[in-house]
Amino acid sequence: MVDETGNSEAQIGYGTEFWLGDATGTLKELDEVTEIPFAEETADDVEVTHFKSPKRRKEYKAGMIEPGEGSITLNYIPGSDTDKLIRAAHNDGKVRPYRAIVPAGEDASWVIDGFLIVKSRSRAVPIGDRMTQTVNVRFTGATDEAAGPALPALSDAAPAAAASVPAEEGAGA
Repeated sequence: MVDETGNSEAQIGYGTEFWLGDATGTLKELDEVTEIPFAEETADDVEVTHFKSPKRRKEYKAGMIEPGEGSITLNYIPGSDTDKLIRAAHNDGKVRPYRAIVPAGEDASWVIDGFLIVKSRSRAVPIGDRMTQTVNVRFTGATDEAAGPALPALSDAAPAAAASVPAEEGAGA
């Protein structure tokens, strides 16, 4: 898509938020996330070929949809609230709600709510670079997507706690 002068309207992900449910299902923002995935939904192929399929060609219909897997990348801060939340989600293996909020222009965001399972996590501790953590997740079930309010303006000031997700809301709300 281009604007009225032909320039691209591509955006960067700066300001994106990723929230993960704790053991009670309450969403908590993950700190220092550097990359998030979205469910790569793929429909199964169901063969419906029959003796009189036109021109001897196989026929297919869409079947069940596989939500897919992905990897969340973060700066690794040992013992942080984010580290503890991810560790707990990995250890209990339970389905947890998540919410991703991405910028969608100056006055809006795009909100994706769904559910996932934390399958694995790996950490890298290099000698001369930042420590990172990769969290591999399996998405489960359908997602809900909708326009949301503008993300809070980012500044050098400390972020406001839970500014984007009111306490009474959760994934799938």
